[in-house]
Amino acid sequence: MGNTAEQSGVYGNEGNMDFGEKLYRLRVERGIYQKQLAVYLHVSIGTISNYENGIHSPDLKTLCKLANYFHVSADYLLDRTQYIAPIDSLNRELVDRYTASDIMNSIIELTPDSQQDLVKYLTMLSMCDKKERPALPRWEPAASEF
Repeated sequence: MGNTAEQSGVYGNEGNMDFGEKLYRLRVERGIYQKQLAVYLHVSIGTISNYENGIHSPDLKTLCKLANYFHVSADYLLDRTQYIAPIDSLNRELVDRYTASDIMNSIIELTPDSQQDLVKYLTMLSMCDKKERPALPRWEPAASEF
């Protein structure tokens, strides 16, 4: 494969990649040896190599173990989504008892125009969060002339 952590970029931005490539990148980027992963899965190092080289694919039970081990979703491993976080993170409460899943479902139900407006609003909020706010000048009374 020849990929290195430096070449791999940010998770979720790799584009189309097969299961073996994703597994390899996750393992290397996190500094995990094939032997460590093999011990966790109760398989041989050769099996891990076969997964990474696309010779064999894991069964469903092993796929779930891999997703748990790397804290990613199985859909991410299978290249069905760019969303890397485990699916249970969608149930995490964010604000006022709303979960990420609640918010996502609300966004999906919006009209396309409203979705576009939301993207603009989120972009503006992101810019405001990143922008360093200048200090306001302190008001000082002028020196009186006596």
